[in-house]
Amino acid sequence: MKSPRSARLHDEQLLRSLLASDGLIRREPLSEDWPAYVRGDKRKRPLFWVNCADIDRLIADGALIATERGIGPSGPTRRRLQYGSSAFEMEERVEYIPSGVERPVRRNVRGSVIERLARRQDAQDRPILTAAQITAAQRYTHSLLAAGEGRVGSSAQTQPKVDGAWRHDSAERAALARIDAGKSLQAARMAVGDDMARLLNAICGANERLEAIERAERWARGTGLIVLRMALDILSRHYGTVVGEGPRPLSIDPQSPCAERPVHPLDADAA
Repeated sequence: MKSPRSARLHDEQLLRSLLASDGLIRREPLSEDWPAYVRGDKRKRPLFWVNCADIDRLIADGALIATERGIGPSGPTRRRLQYGSSAFEMEERVEYIPSGVERPVRRNVRGSVIERLARRQDAQDRPILTAAQITAAQRYTHSLLAAGEGRVGSSAQTQPKVDGAWRHDSAERAALARIDAGKSLQAARMAVGDDMARLLNAICGANERLEAIERAERWARGTGLIVLRMALDILSRHYGTVVGEGPRPLSIDPQSPCAERPVHPLDADAA
């Protein structure tokens, strides 16, 4: 008999195999093992076999769903495996607004990775992230979203309208705001470096879990949080979110390749 941990690992491996191969499971009433085949394969050639007891258990847990074409991962399971969205926990509830209208809503009750880390404390009962680090992460996330590079949804009331309802130049202002956000994002990435920028993009832009990033980068357990705090410290100094300190502009060595740039013709004439 499998232990609960080994059973969970077995189920996780089965779900990931189905997702990686884009497979479906075909029912076989006269067999205890059912074949999994590639979605769209008319000949339904088996890739591997799955015990029917495991299938029934995963269907009861909501990890698998049965359709006319076959049995495959459910929508929440697919999102969790693809995007690391176990950082999200969606609940469906009925919400009442003051006008008395009842409407169903789906709400994320966990929030982003940064919000969850902001509520955690270390062994000495100190916050894992400081207020300056949290503010720096929020500014970086806003820059990602404003530049059109983030996947984490938010409501930014500061964005100019683009429907032309109250400004004749609203579309132009929105385009300029996106360009400015891209420049701010580029400056922040130069400040932290490529490796840390990739970590920040995964956490602030795609809301990836630290555990998933550690597995992808083959880091030791706990390394992701250390690197994240280092990156947020650099961002805090770059944005000037530390109390009593202003932003520190990026200084580039004149001898480095980053300092080389083409000279504008007007600058050459002025010189």
